[in-house]
Amino acid sequence: MSSIAHANLNLTIDHALPEHWPSLRSYIQFRVQEQRLNAANLASKMDLSPSVLSRKLNQPEGDTQRFNCDDLEGYIKATGDIGSVMSYLAAKYLESPEARQTRAIERVESLASELQLALGSLKAFK
Repeated sequence: MSSIAHANLNLTIDHALPEHWPSLRSYIQFRVQEQRLNAANLASKMDLSPSVLSRKLNQPEGDTQRFNCDDLEGYIKATGDIGSVMSYLAAKYLESPEARQTRAIERVESLASELQLALGSLKAFK
C-alpha cells in the first residue's frame, strides 16, 4: 500500500454558476471561450479536430458526438482548468435544493430593498 501526499485544494464556490450554465458541458463550452488558447489550438491539444470539439460542445440535435469523460480529462490536461471545473461541480452538487432556494429568496429580498431605496432616491429628484 502506498500513500500519496496531496496538495491542498482551495475552491472559491460561486453558487450562481449552475444558474447560468445548467450543465457541465455548457460551462466547459463557456470556459473554452475564456481560455488563452484559441479553440483550434485547444482542440489540437485534446487530440480532436476543431469541428469535432465544436460539435461535442454544442451538441446539435441528433448528433452522435458527445463531450465525454475522456474529453473532460483532455480539456483539463490541456488547460489546467481543474479549479474552475471543480468549483462548478461543487456549486452544483454540494448545495441542497433547500439551501439554494433560501439563498435565492434572500437575494430577491436584498434586491427588493435596494430597488426600494433607489426608487426613493429617484422620487426625491422630482
